[in-house]
Amino acid sequence: MPHRKKLLIVANRLPMHRAVKGASSRWEISPGGLVTAMSPILAEHGGSWLGWPGVAGQAPRPFVSDGVRIVPIQLSQKESSTSYEGLSSDTLWPLYHDAIRAPKFVNAWWKPYQDINRRFAEAAAKELRRGQLVWVHDYHLQLVPRMLRELRPDVRMGLFRNIPFTT
Repeated sequence: MPHRKKLLIVANRLPMHRAVKGASSRWEISPGGLVTAMSPILAEHGGSWLGWPGVAGQAPRPFVSDGVRIVPIQLSQKESSTSYEGLSSDTLWPLYHDAIRAPKFVNAWWKPYQDINRRFAEAAAKELRRGQLVWVHDYHLQLVPRMLRELRPDVRMGLFRNIPFTT
């Protein structure tokens, strides 16, 4: 059987989150369609998942869980509020979802959004091997493919936007 190249998923969030109960914490699987769809693929074929652990501050070091390399990306509270809650949720989400609600345009959100996309692209570039496949997920990281292509023209890449465009 030919050697299969392992997949790298680059998503806003990791497939697990830190659950805090009292003074202790542990990692738990996150709910959602991406985790449900992609975790079995990574479990069977191996690979890595790069994303934010969902808590601002120092991110843990990369680790392996059920045969999958987990690569946490650090975001500050300000980066989370400007890029994720700001530009992604308050500007891009309404635009991509047929303006269900009016988008907000705040100039101060653009630079953090670019910086975070650059951080994800640089981290992905370090994880990837020549010819490896990377899946970049959704509009939170829609600048990553071009940034990553500039850093690593030798990898295969796909971008999936989970957006129900209407006509």
